[in-house]
Amino acid sequence: MSVETRRSREMMEQDLMDLGVWLIDHPEAAAKNLKPIRSAKILEPGVYYNRGTGMIDRLYSPQRVALGHKMFRISSDPAAPVEEIRRKVLEGKG
Repeated sequence: MSVETRRSREMMEQDLMDLGVWLIDHPEAAAKNLKPIRSAKILEPGVYYNRGTGMIDRLYSPQRVALGHKMFRISSDPAAPVEEIRRKVLEGKG
């Protein structure tokens, strides 16, 4: 992997971490702009915000989740560009 590719990936991950921090500071935005996932035992691939950890995660394969989780689906595309994720988190538009 080239240094430039590694930096690009690190920047994308930093952008997602920054969005997670923003959502922690603005909890009303998650409820207003994102789809809550309450009763799922297995999450399908996509991009999710975990209110419990404050992290935004990309899931590329189905993943089990504990009951009582506080997750919000941002996108059903795990490879969605950061710009699309940011727009949906901030404005509810995807």
